[in-house]
Amino acid sequence: MKIPHKPFTVFGTALLAMSAFTSVAFSQAEFPDAPGRDTVFLVCSQCHSIGRINTAKLSADDWQFIVYDMISRGAPVYPEDIAPLTRYLQDNFASNKR
Repeated sequence: MKIPHKPFTVFGTALLAMSAFTSVAFSQAEFPDAPGRDTVFLVCSQCHSIGRINTAKLSADDWQFIVYDMISRGAPVYPEDIAPLTRYLQDNFASNKR
C-alpha cells in the first residue's frame, strides 16, 4: 500500500521547525554569556519556552526555589551545574537585581 504524500504536512513541519529555530536564536541574544547560560538553554528549554525567564518577575530567592523545584520535577541538571545555573538566573533575571 502506497501512502499518499501530504505536502501541507511537510510544509507545516518545516515551518514549525524554522519558527522554533528563529525563536531560540532570537532569545539567545537576550541572555548574557556567563557560566550557567548553556544549562539554561539545554535544560530549561526542554519543557517550556526560554522566553518565560525574561518575563518572570522573580526575586533571587524565587529563582533558587524554582531551580530546585524544576529538578524535583525531573529537570536533568547535574549536581555541579546547580550553583552556576542558580547564580546565572539570580544575577541576570532576578526582579530585585534589575
